[in-house]
Amino acid sequence: MSEDRPVRDVASLEALVEAGMLELQSLHPGGLDTTRGLAEACGIGPGTRVLDVASGTGETACFLATELGARVTGVDYSQEMVGRARAKADALDAEVAFERADAGELPFDDASFDAVICECTLCLLDKRRVLREMGRVVRPGGVVGMHDLCWHEGASPRSKRALAEIEGEEPETLEGWRELFESVGLHDVSTVDKSAAKARWMSDSRKQLGWAGQARLAWEVLRRWGLRGLWTVLRSEQVFSSKDLGYVMVWGTKG
Repeated sequence: MSEDRPVRDVASLEALVEAGMLELQSLHPGGLDTTRGLAEACGIGPGTRVLDVASGTGETACFLATELGARVTGVDYSQEMVGRARAKADALDAEVAFERADAGELPFDDASFDAVICECTLCLLDKRRVLREMGRVVRPGGVVGMHDLCWHEGASPRSKRALAEIEGEEPETLEGWRELFESVGLHDVSTVDKSAAKARWMSDSRKQLGWAGQARLAWEVLRRWGLRGLWTVLRSEQVFSSKDLGYVMVWGTKG
């Protein structure tokens, strides 16, 4: 995860990721299996010109370049993330261009890419503005795709407030995402409910950290933000683990 504005130094799961305190094999549900599914939906393969919006540490962009042969550009607002992504690309000998950019004001000409994707970040951003920009820079007939959090119908208002206040994230429902894609002019919009992947990801992340890792992380949170900060992070984790919150993959075609 990343975002198009500097992360505030307040307790949140997003801040843990940005600070490098929460080191997981995958920063989104399903890991590279989800990435591969999105790539297939978006028609990404050898030679495809791809823009990865909010590219974070560069895991996805490097995968698309090295495994699928795509020509990838990654953008992220965080200069630290851009640096980490470039280092990863160098280590993997992946031909990927990374640059710092605002997702809501992409520095590319119209119709510059065959596919534009965003992984597990759009609900942090000005969704409509960013989707409109993603649609602008993709060619006619190209695909805009993403996967991200979604609220299940009937989700608790308390959960929605907590996620917005702590993490700054405002997901849509599955149908809400579809309508948002259509509202910016994308056609043939498809959705796939990936909520089961989110549940597995939460469980696998805890196992990866182990009890010792979770205790160490709690101590680091206490040192940085105190008891109030620890409670805030635990509250955020509770929302992420709840049945209120699911996960969805969405893609649509530019007419």
